[in-house]
Amino acid sequence: MTSTPLAQTASPLRVGLLVGAVALTAFNLRTGVTGFSPLADRIGEDLGFGAPVIGAIGTIVTACFAVFGLVAPTVARWIGLERAMVLALAVSTLGTLLRSASPSTGLLLASSVLLFAGIGMANVLTIPLIKSWFPAKLGTLSTVYAVLLQVGQVVAPIVSVAVAEPLGWRWALAIWAIPLALAAALWAVPAARPARAGTRTAPQRLDAATRRRYWSTPTVRGLVILFSMTALHTYTIVTWLPNIAIDAGLGEGAGAALLAFFSVFGIAAGFVIPGLTLRMANPRWVVVACAALLACGYLLLAVDATANAWIATAALGLGVSTFPLCLALVHRRSTTPEGGTFLSGSMQGVGYGVACIGPLCVGWVLTATGSWIPVYLGLIATLALTVYGAVLACRPGSVEADAAAGR
Repeated sequence: MTSTPLAQTASPLRVGLLVGAVALTAFNLRTGVTGFSPLADRIGEDLGFGAPVIGAIGTIVTACFAVFGLVAPTVARWIGLERAMVLALAVSTLGTLLRSASPSTGLLLASSVLLFAGIGMANVLTIPLIKSWFPAKLGTLSTVYAVLLQVGQVVAPIVSVAVAEPLGWRWALAIWAIPLALAAALWAVPAARPARAGTRTAPQRLDAATRRRYWSTPTVRGLVILFSMTALHTYTIVTWLPNIAIDAGLGEGAGAALLAFFSVFGIAAGFVIPGLTLRMANPRWVVVACAALLACGYLLLAVDATANAWIATAALGLGVSTFPLCLALVHRRSTTPEGGTFLSGSMQGVGYGVACIGPLCVGWVLTATGSWIPVYLGLIATLALTVYGAVLACRPGSVEADAAAGR
């Protein structure tokens, strides 16, 4: 098996198109989430749903990320990485258009599944494609990926609310099909002309015994726990922050602005946290600091959501900086492509699955109690698991070494 980077065998134009494809794909990965959240109340009034359905949509996001993140490697083995990405983005484009035209709550939910099924696959396919084409630029393009993902998350709520005011919520949702279709078109270039045999480095499929040994290691268990809690907090906040603002009397526009403000900190984290994580022998104190910031953010909202909305949102935005830390730990805690693929797939598959309970439980608690206080207290309680996961995941070593030593 050879490891010649695909970019070395491609024309400069093709390489440029692929860099653009990576960038545009990253931009698209969260627009379907944050472009919807600030309009959820407005859409609910039109279609006749409330808090439980809003929570269900947040759960659909993470459930699709979990299920289709696990499906993506199999699809890629069948048809190739590039064609799998084209398929994923095409499915998401179709889901976006159907969601914008949904005449009922049931069809809105069904089209959301279609949209986020494609995004769930794209989440997992992007990093292997970067490794395949640009192994020497993995750090640079991983940073581009992390930053542009957050840029899309920032831009989407602002644009959606701005479009919804004059044109209505349907157009505000439909416009996000445009960048998805463009990204699919860019990936169609390499998909139509597959690279020559012998130029790709592909991770080998792990046997069942090796997978069991990997699962038993503290590295895998810790990273799964840490990512699960990170995803739970992130998608609970993204789903419900606009509603917190509306309930506090700040209005729909302020809800969109707060969601964008929350996402801005992810851009900064994308620049800083991966490098910091790779330089530190044990970055567990970064996680402890993030957990403390999340606790402060929730407490500030509990005390006075109206007065403390902006500073609480800043604390929450900094608190979920453990997301890029987890991505960096996949590189730091694996020494082989097989170990890295297993670590990434396990982390995202299980992590997003666990995160499903966050948005849904918030909807149930709000319906049952009519208060945000139990929600904030419950989220604070889960931070103990965040720190525990960090203790396991951040310790020096690798999944391969742990498995070989029987740890």
